[in-house]
Amino acid sequence: MKKFRFFSFASAMLLASAAGMVSCSSDSIEPTGGSGSTGQVVKTQFAINIPYGGNSSTNQAKKVTRMTDEMTQQSGKPFRGISDIVLLTFNGNPSTDGNTEATSIIDIGTDGNAYAQDKHSKLYRDIEIPVGTNHMLFYGRATKKSDATDFQAGKITDKGDKKTEKTLANIFHELTPINSRANFTTDTDAGKIIDALNSIANAKVQDEEYTWATTETETTRPAWLTENEKKFLAARYKEFISLKAGSRTSVVAFIKNLQTALVGETGEPTIPAERKLTKEIYDKCEAALTAIGSINFPGNNLPDGVASLNWTSRGFAYNTPGNVTIGNGNSINYQKICYPAELSYFVNTTTMVSDKDMSNLSEFPTYENWTKPTGANWEGKDFTNTAVAKTTRTVGLKDPVQYSVAVLKSTVRCKEATLEDNAKDAGGFKANQSITVNDNSFPVTGILIGGQPASVDWKYEPASSETFENTIYDNVMNGSPMYAKYASEVPTVGNYTLVFDNKKTGAENSVYVTIELTNKSGQAFYGKDGIIQKDTKFYLVGILNPNKEGLSKPAGVNRVFVQDYVTTANFNIKDLKSAYNCIPDLRTSGINVGLAVDLDWKSGITFDVEI
Repeated sequence: MKKFRFFSFASAMLLASAAGMVSCSSDSIEPTGGSGSTGQVVKTQFAINIPYGGNSSTNQAKKVTRMTDEMTQQSGKPFRGISDIVLLTFNGNPSTDGNTEATSIIDIGTDGNAYAQDKHSKLYRDIEIPVGTNHMLFYGRATKKSDATDFQAGKITDKGDKKTEKTLANIFHELTPINSRANFTTDTDAGKIIDALNSIANAKVQDEEYTWATTETETTRPAWLTENEKKFLAARYKEFISLKAGSRTSVVAFIKNLQTALVGETGEPTIPAERKLTKEIYDKCEAALTAIGSINFPGNNLPDGVASLNWTSRGFAYNTPGNVTIGNGNSINYQKICYPAELSYFVNTTTMVSDKDMSNLSEFPTYENWTKPTGANWEGKDFTNTAVAKTTRTVGLKDPVQYSVAVLKSTVRCKEATLEDNAKDAGGFKANQSITVNDNSFPVTGILIGGQPASVDWKYEPASSETFENTIYDNVMNGSPMYAKYASEVPTVGNYTLVFDNKKTGAENSVYVTIELTNKSGQAFYGKDGIIQKDTKFYLVGILNPNKEGLSKPAGVNRVFVQDYVTTANFNIKDLKSAYNCIPDLRTSGINVGLAVDLDWKSGITFDVEI
């Protein structure tokens, strides 16, 4: 997503003590006796406060944890507003008391529906709240621009309409897959690439049945084939069938590089006719480029690196979503790559009530008092932390509304002015190459965050059965483009991505994060799994480990991503030896990690990761 700076609101929306307030108007419905009975309501006025600083909840981010921007409410940008505001009322805490059936649903709509408002507060008329209510759930989402894409604004798919659904077990929120039906084994464009590659691999001299594939093992050598040419073609064939990167861009670059090598080996401007096999391979390459020149694969908003190839007895084939192995064969399940989460709001809180009728915003706690976590600031306004009764005239939510999602702030830099590649081990060179880092050598084009739950429940936490197999792909980088430049210090400007909380039972998981870059260095280099051509994508992986020995953690934080917290990862590229052509499976332990992480907790964790 774009910039996620923190705007100064500590609790984007606050109800009552740090959020909205509700008071009974003079025409409230009066219960007939006692403190009220089931089914009775009091008609109220309801105010929402949007204060700065402070936070009354012990497990929420302190100081400046709110993101802003056109999509994320960046500092200096206007507050986006809140839409789809719904309140669910309860007699008892739905998290602990087993009261998971709401007594009523209050559909507020948008924060713009208020009849009175000031800089921090909005007041609504005639909100009916059941007598006996002592807990409320607040739901809302940041208002989106009509032209915002799902990458820019994120996308959560809600299951269970909060405007009609009272049973919490039926309310949950899903990440939205970019293309859950993608299947590269049946995709038409994928098939064209496979046909083109196999055509090249099967090149042969027709009149003599002399094939490229058997050049090394063939015992007889025709007169037109020199010994040097034979060795050269045999080496090129091994390199060719080792191709892993299967995007159209990578395949085209790879074929063009092969053509250049074929011509270069002859020492002529073009391949002489007597170089029969070399010319046949070259011509097959030319035909392949024509066949796949106009297609877009993988397309469908998926990252290039999901298209990974393997060589089989039948030729090239694309890895399927379920074809996952450990080690160099890692591939990612492209059906489970999702858009980022979106900016949304939630709180489960008790009620603050008063018998005093407060129909004007001036009668509510001051801005400073409203955001302080002390009961005295409410009691000074005649509030008590009890249930709504027949005499209640004003009701507020004790705890502030918080973001329901977590944030990953990412910075990327190169630690050295030159980066060493893996040419010796992966390319058979005598020594590794040194790649000069210019300001525009390595554009950062995306960030992939693994270990995400497919869905979260009514309180935005993963279910106990969650397997954390989804990956978020954020391809709207701050800076447009954002570059991995050589820098001695961590960049001050980062990219921000909205993610789900990854809370789980037992030991918390490490999270693998992959940085997607483009090789604009002007030369090909070798990474972990082969050559990375000029102008193609490559990937570096870092690990965020919340269980690292000696790690200092703030109270209430024991995992990488926590609702309402910002986790910072400063990715420091130390070399290119661990660069991948394709995205590995971000669930597995066999990943070659190219980023090292030093952890420092602030609002959330800060990881300083070498990759």
